[in-house]
Amino acid sequence: MPDPAIIGLTLRWGQKINHMQQNIDSQLFRDILYTPLQAAVHRSKCQRLCRELPDQQWLQMGIERALGQHRSGRSFLQHWAMTADYPAVQVTAFFATLKSRRRLSLVEEINAHVAHNMPAHPHSQIDSLEDLSGIDVYAGDGHYHEASTHEKPIKGKRRAVGHFYTLNYRIRAMTHLTAADLQDGRKKKEHDLSALKRLDAAQLRQGAGTGRQVLYVWDRAVIDFRFWDKCKQTCGVYFLTRTKESLKITQYGSLDFDPEDPVNAGVLKDQLASSETSGKTFRYIEYQCPVSGTIYAFITNHMQVRLGVLAWLYLRRWDIEKTYDTFKNKLDETKAWASSQTSKSVQAQFLCLAHNLTVILETTVGVEDVKETQRRHKRDKAARANCEKHGRAFSSLLFQNPSERSQLCLKFIRWLRHQLSANQLIATAIASLKVIYAQL
Repeated sequence: MPDPAIIGLTLRWGQKINHMQQNIDSQLFRDILYTPLQAAVHRSKCQRLCRELPDQQWLQMGIERALGQHRSGRSFLQHWAMTADYPAVQVTAFFATLKSRRRLSLVEEINAHVAHNMPAHPHSQIDSLEDLSGIDVYAGDGHYHEASTHEKPIKGKRRAVGHFYTLNYRIRAMTHLTAADLQDGRKKKEHDLSALKRLDAAQLRQGAGTGRQVLYVWDRAVIDFRFWDKCKQTCGVYFLTRTKESLKITQYGSLDFDPEDPVNAGVLKDQLASSETSGKTFRYIEYQCPVSGTIYAFITNHMQVRLGVLAWLYLRRWDIEKTYDTFKNKLDETKAWASSQTSKSVQAQFLCLAHNLTVILETTVGVEDVKETQRRHKRDKAARANCEKHGRAFSSLLFQNPSERSQLCLKFIRWLRHQLSANQLIATAIASLKVIYAQL
C-alpha cells in the first residue's frame, strides 16, 4: 500500500488539495522535499548510529550532490559546509561512507521504499488503459559515464562506468537494476542481456505484487527468446522491443485485432511468429507512425495488450533516454564519484533517489509551465495536421496530453537548486516558480 505520508504531499492533477495539504504553505522547502525520504528512513531496517556522519545527513548529502553541479567531492563538501544546517564533513569521512556496503544497502532500501510509494503520475496515461491495469511497465536501458579521477587505468585508459536503469511508466520512478560487470576491466561494456540474465526473479519483478505482470520495453539488445520464455514461465516477466534485420523468423497465423478501435490506428499486421534458432513463439507487429510515415516492426511475448498500446509504449521508451539526458546535461552527472564498485552503485542509487524526490516535488507544487504547454500544443497541432495531410489515422494516445513531459525541465531544476540553499517557505518558493514559468 502507498505510504500516507507521501500520498498526503501529492497533488492530483486538476484536483483540489486534500485536508492533509492545507498547511503546506507554512512549511519550509526542504521539509517538503524530504518528507518522502523521512518516511522511508523511519521504516528502514538498515539504519545504524553513526555520530560522525548520521544516516539522515548522509542521505541528504548524496541527494544534494546528485542535484548540484559539482565536478568533485571537495567542491561539493565546500558548498555543503557553506549552505547546510549540518556541520561540515571531512573529505575522508564522506568518501569512506561511499565504500560502505551497509550504506549501499541503506540507500537501496530507501529508494525502493520511495519508488514503491510514489502514486501514479498526473501526466501518465497508463491508468486510463484497461490493457495495462494489472501490469507494471518499465522502460529499460544501459547508461555509461566517465570513470573517476582515481580509477586505476587499464592498458593506459580508464574504463567507463556502466549501469542499467529502468523508468516506471505509471509513476515516473527511476530504479537501478544493476551495475555493469566489466570483469575487472577485461570488458569495455557489458551487454544488456548479460546483465539481465544475472538478475533473479525478485530483482526482475521489482516488488510487483502477487498476480501482477511486469513488462520491460527495451531496445533490440534484449532479444533472446529462450530467456523471454523462461522469464514468462517462472516470474511473469515479459518483453517488448523492435525486431532487427539479422533476426531470422517465420511468420504464420494472423491474430485477430479490432481495426476499428481508434487505439489501433496505424497497425498494419499482427501475427504469430517463431525464431528459426530457438523455435519459441512470439508476437510480430507492424505499425506505421502516423506522423512520420515510418513503418516499425515490434516483437513481444505478451499476447493480450492491444497493438496500438504496445506501439505507444515503445514510443514512450524515449523517456528513459531523456532522463539520461537529464543526468548528463542538466545535473552534470558525467563522472563517477569514486573508484570502488560499491561507491559506483551508491552514486547510481542517489541519482535515482534524487530524480524520484524531484518528480514527487514537481507534482506536489503543482505549477504548470504554461509556455512549454503552449509550445507542446503547437507541436501537437502541427503533427495532427501532418497526419491529416497524408491521410494517416492516429491514435488518441499520441496527442492525449500536451502537458506531458519526457523529462524534468531545466528551469525547474535551477529553481530547486536555489531553494535548497535558500530554504524558503514553500509558498514563497512556489510563487517564485510561477514567475519563472510565466516570464522566462
